[in-house]
Amino acid sequence: MNRIETVSAQQLPYTFRPGCPVAVRDLAEVTFDHLGFNGAQHEGRIIVHQAIAGAFLEAMAAARDLGFPIRQAVPIDDAAFRGDDEASMAADNSSGFNYRTIAGTDTVSMHALGLAVDINPVLNPYLAHDGVWYPEATHIERVTRPGVFTSDHPLTAAFIELGFEWGGSWDRPDYHHFQWAGPLPGPRYLRPGAPQ
Repeated sequence: MNRIETVSAQQLPYTFRPGCPVAVRDLAEVTFDHLGFNGAQHEGRIIVHQAIAGAFLEAMAAARDLGFPIRQAVPIDDAAFRGDDEASMAADNSSGFNYRTIAGTDTVSMHALGLAVDINPVLNPYLAHDGVWYPEATHIERVTRPGVFTSDHPLTAAFIELGFEWGGSWDRPDYHHFQWAGPLPGPRYLRPGAPQ
């Protein structure tokens, strides 16, 4: 069942910490039906900023309609990951909100604002500042196959049309990453001192 619901601090024991630039009340859990790699329908849940929850749910509906499989989408606060982005990526888990910095930097990630999602990270790796592909380098070629984003894939186009930017188009590609490219949520959504 596709739905958008509010979240509580109890649902975010690892990803929401002091200093987080977004308030819990401004986050939402998006629950959606998706196709798995076994051909069956599964339920996924990803937490994002409420301002983009509707657009993200539309993107997930497009993924289902296009037959784009998603390995799994379990909140990164789940006991299996405990907010650990590397563990989540290694499990090919799709995720959203996580108060953290961009890997290899001190810059707060768009994930910390709930304005970015990562989909099928093993099949769609990213090139880090250290020149290494993460979570692994076995799928760096962009060829048409299930669960893989390419520049001409209709789901990539759907995300962009809905207001997202694809990390796969960057100089240092992040093939699994989509971040909100529209107007950022206004000051009522962000805590004082948060990046704008």
